[in-house]
Amino acid sequence: MSGLLPSGRDVPFAEIEGTVLQIVRETHRGKRGPARSLVATIVIVGDRERLAAAADALEQLGEGAGVRVILISEGEHTAPMARVTENAIAIDGLAPRFLNNAVAALRLSSLPALVWWRGGSLDNLPDLTKLADRVILDAADPEPGWRQAARLVERTALSDLRWAQLTRWRSAVAHLFDLPQVRQAMKTFHSLTIEAGDPHAARLYAGWLQSSLGWNADVSIAISAADTPSKGAVATPLERVRLEGAGASITAQRNTRDCLIAAVDGLDSSTRVVPLGDGTLSSLIGEEIGIRTRDVAFERALASALEIRA
Repeated sequence: MSGLLPSGRDVPFAEIEGTVLQIVRETHRGKRGPARSLVATIVIVGDRERLAAAADALEQLGEGAGVRVILISEGEHTAPMARVTENAIAIDGLAPRFLNNAVAALRLSSLPALVWWRGGSLDNLPDLTKLADRVILDAADPEPGWRQAARLVERTALSDLRWAQLTRWRSAVAHLFDLPQVRQAMKTFHSLTIEAGDPHAARLYAGWLQSSLGWNADVSIAISAADTPSKGAVATPLERVRLEGAGASITAQRNTRDCLIAAVDGLDSSTRVVPLGDGTLSSLIGEEIGIRTRDVAFERALASALEIRA
């Protein structure tokens, strides 16, 4: 784990807290005022590569200064060495059955705790949700986690990072439903087609529309792979969305490298142009960190998405 915390110290698990305290004293010796108080814990679980990317994202946000960051990769070790800095702890190759015990011991007691799940064994996820005020799913293959999530939403506020990726796509289309012509046509929508770089995000988007508009099986949903975006283009999970109805049809698509355009066919005044944002991991997790409440819209979208095949 030295690659994650290059300035850290390697210590046995039992010595983590003592070493952290020692580092804090050494770092702030001679400085005016007390060390900055920590206000929350962010636990990141995943393989080493995905942990490194997550740690970099938090560093870009400057989140390391106000929270305790716990990075855990799974393996076969029952008592692995840990690497610690003033505000971060990395544990490499921890046996999954000890994951919850490690988090319970290291999180900041009585302060908010967020779990950023980037992959791993799901057997302990139900118990881990009991230790977290919020869980953000972010596995490369979300299907297994999504199946569990449907049973865990009553325990903690839960979301998926793909939901954050879809924020601008949802907002652009949702605003079109303020138009009288679109509201009148709602019951006539009969097909949804999505071109996507990420089929899982496309399912979640389709699930959002289906749950929001109360569709039944008569509305066809088709998801296809999008063309590879041009080099340097902003990362976005979708490329084009087409919603067709007898009274009105809506198209939302990437217009340029950094913009999304949504419009109702034949109604020039309806066009909305929305910046896609930078789409980076740091930007997305930054949006999610500030959310504490339960997201019912996500939960409904997920329930519908689980019934949609890409």
